[in-house]
Amino acid sequence: MKSKTTALILSVLTGGLGIDRFYLGYGGMGVLKLLTGGCFGVLWILDIINIATGKLLPADGSAYTDDFSAAPAQPAADPYQELEKLAKLKEQGVITQEEYEKLRAESVAKL
Repeated sequence: MKSKTTALILSVLTGGLGIDRFYLGYGGMGVLKLLTGGCFGVLWILDIINIATGKLLPADGSAYTDDFSAAPAQPAADPYQELEKLAKLKEQGVITQEEYEKLRAESVAKL
């Protein structure tokens, strides 16, 4: 997936050379903009507007990544809590001794 922010920055700074169109996957339009100076500036301005409003999407049909609303990274689980949960699951008979040993070794390796 392509970043909308990256596409917009490329369009503003290098849109006259068609770099934004190459980034989005439109090679033919990129060459046209490169040879004509962004179609004499007209297509350059239109591309800036279309990228900013979301009307010009990547050529593969995917949506832009939303740079500003990315979900925060999940905090890593506490290995000590994992060990306690594993011990309880083993006591309850949910997991076997072999499964417990394997999962315990993985949790200890995280320490």
